[in-house]
Amino acid sequence: MLQPLNGLDFRHYSFNKGNRRFLFTNRTAVFRTACLTILCISGTSLAFAQESASSAQDLKKLTIEQLMNIEVTSVSRGPEKLSDAASAIQVVTGTDIRRSATTLLPEALRLAPNLQVAQSNSQDWSISSRGFSGAPLSNSTLANKLLVMIDGRSVYSPLFGGVFWDVQNVLLEDIDRIEVISGPGGTMWGANAVNGVINIVSKEAKETQGLYLSETAGTFLTDKISARYGSKIGKSTYYRVYGQHLDRRPTFKSDGSRNTDNWSTTLAGFRVDHEAGQKNKFTLQGDFYGGVQDSSVDKVNGQNVLGRWTHTFSETSNFIAQAYFDRAYRNLAGAGFRDQFTIYDLDLQQGFALGNRQNVLAGAGYRHMYDNTIGSASLSFVPEDRNLELFNVFIQDRIELLRNKLDLTVGTKALHNDYTGWEWQPSARIAWTPSINHTLWAAVSRAVRTPSRFDAEERFLSISNVNHPIGSEKVAAYELGYRTRIPRIGELSISTFYNNYDQLRSLDTTGTPSPLFRFGNGNSASSYGVEIAWNLYMLDWWRVRGGFTYLDEDFRDPAPPTYNKSYLLEAVDPKAQALLQSIADLPKNFQLDVVGRYVADLPALVTSKEVPAYADVDVRIAWIYKRFTFSIAGRNLAHDKHLEFGSARLPRSVNETITYRF
Repeated sequence: MLQPLNGLDFRHYSFNKGNRRFLFTNRTAVFRTACLTILCISGTSLAFAQESASSAQDLKKLTIEQLMNIEVTSVSRGPEKLSDAASAIQVVTGTDIRRSATTLLPEALRLAPNLQVAQSNSQDWSISSRGFSGAPLSNSTLANKLLVMIDGRSVYSPLFGGVFWDVQNVLLEDIDRIEVISGPGGTMWGANAVNGVINIVSKEAKETQGLYLSETAGTFLTDKISARYGSKIGKSTYYRVYGQHLDRRPTFKSDGSRNTDNWSTTLAGFRVDHEAGQKNKFTLQGDFYGGVQDSSVDKVNGQNVLGRWTHTFSETSNFIAQAYFDRAYRNLAGAGFRDQFTIYDLDLQQGFALGNRQNVLAGAGYRHMYDNTIGSASLSFVPEDRNLELFNVFIQDRIELLRNKLDLTVGTKALHNDYTGWEWQPSARIAWTPSINHTLWAAVSRAVRTPSRFDAEERFLSISNVNHPIGSEKVAAYELGYRTRIPRIGELSISTFYNNYDQLRSLDTTGTPSPLFRFGNGNSASSYGVEIAWNLYMLDWWRVRGGFTYLDEDFRDPAPPTYNKSYLLEAVDPKAQALLQSIADLPKNFQLDVVGRYVADLPALVTSKEVPAYADVDVRIAWIYKRFTFSIAGRNLAHDKHLEFGSARLPRSVNETITYRF
C-alpha cells in the first residue's frame, strides 16, 4: 500500500524512542534561571522521559528487524525501507550519535561511512561525498557539490554554493536520523545535489516532551550548555522550545602557537506540530542564532522560519506545501567584507497512484534569493546587491514491473536559474529484490551544479569573473549496488560508481595584466570507486557499524588558458578511508563506545602542505543512574595537534557531560 508522504514530511519512528538524554548544569546563570522558571511554571505536568536506568540499554531497543526496516525519504521523496532503496544511502540514527563522542553536527557526519569529513579549523569543516572537497580557505572551503537539508530547509549559501558549517548549530539530542546519499540526487532535489544529499531529520515535537538540560565542558570544547522543554496544548498540538550555547578554543599553528579561530555561538528555537483530524498535519518551526569568531573579529547571525502543511486525500494520494524564510549575516571584519542573504522558498508536491502498479510524484518550486554584500579592495562582488531566482518542476514515476520483486523509477527535474537558464536532470533507477534478504540495484543519472555568485561575480585579489559568463558543471553517473540482510546478525551494503564530469570550474589565465585570472569551465574528469558499509550485532549487548570507501579521480589535462593543476582548487580528497564504531552496553548501566577512523593522505596545495595519512580514535564512557547520565569522552586520542585539512592543527581533547531529564 502506498503511503503518500515525501521527504518533506519527516516523522519519528518507534525504534528511536527512549534514547533521549537530559542534562543539568549550574555553570551559566542565564540557563539556570531559565530552567528553574520552566520547572516552576510546569509543576507536575512535566512528562517523564521514557528511558530509565532499568531500560537504558540502547541496543535492545533497536532490533535487527527495525534496523533493516528503517524508512528513508531522501532517495525518492517518499517513504521506503532502507533495505529496498535503489541508492547508496546510509543512515546515522540518533542512537549512533548519542553513543559517540560527538558534540557538533559536523562531527556527527563523521559517523556516515560514505562521507569525507575533515576539520579545517576550530569552526569549519570540509564535508563531501565521492570527492570534490574543494580547497581550504580562511573561513570556509570550496566544496559545493553536496546538497544539505535540515528538516526540508536547504542550508545552501547563494554566495559560494556550499555550506557554512559553523552556523549549523543544531541540538544533537533532537536528531531522529541523518540520511546520507552518496551519488547524484538532482532529479528530486535540484542543483548542488551532484555528488550527494545529506538529509537531517529532527524528531517530532511529541517525541521531545518534558525537560532536557545539558552541560558539557572540556579542553577544546570549553563549554556547551543546552536546554529544551516540550509540552502540548489540547489533545493534538505539541511543541518544544530550546536553546544552546557553546564555546571552543582555537586550534594550533605548526610552531605550536595558537591560531585566532576561537568560536562562540548561541542558538534558540522552537517547533510546533498540530494534527487537525486524520487528514491534515501542520508544522511550524524556527531558529535564531548569533556567534563570534576569530577573537571577536568576525560575527555571524541569522534567523529561519519554516511552515509545512500535509493534506491526505486517500491512502494513495496526498498534497504537501512547504515554505520557509532564511536570513544569514556574516561580517568578516578581518577581510573587510560583509554579506547578508535572504531566501524565500516555496515547494509544492502531489503524490498519487496511477493504476495498481504506478506511483507518481510531481511538484514545483520557487526560490527568491536577495544577496547584499559590502566589499573591500581584496574581496568584492559586482554588483554588490543581487536578486536571484530559481524555478523548478519535477515528475517521478515508480513502476512495479514484477510484484514485490522488480521496481523501475524514472523521473526528471527541470530547473531554471539566472546564470545558465534551463537545466535538465533526469535519472532512472531499478531495484531487484529476489528475496527479503537481498536487493540488487542500478542507476543512471545526470546532475548539474549551477553557478554561484562566487563563480560569476566575484573579484578576489587577481581573480575576477565580472562580465565573463560561466556555465554549469555537469556529471553523468553510473551506479551499481547490492544490499543484504544477514539473518540474526545485521546488514551489509556494497556500492560501486563511475562518474564522468564535464565543464568543471577551472582557473584560467586572461592574458592581460589585470585581472590575471578568471574562473572558467575548462576542467573535466572521471572518477570511480567503491563504498562498503555494515551494521552488525556481534552480541545482544554489542553492535558494530562502519564502512570503507575507495575513490580514484582522474582529471584530464586541460587546454590553455586553463592551468593544468587548477583542479586542486576543487578536489583535495583521500583515496581511501575507513570507519569503525563500536557500541557496547556493559553491566551496572555502564556504556563503552569507541569510534576509530583511518584517512589516506591529501595532496599539497599552494596554500597548505600535504596532509599525511592518519588513524585516530574517540572513546566515550558513560554511566546511567536513575535520571542522570554521566559521561567522559576523549577525541583525537591517537594524535595531538594533527592536520586534517588545511594548515590548522587540531588538539587532543577530553570533555565531560552530565545529563538530567525530568
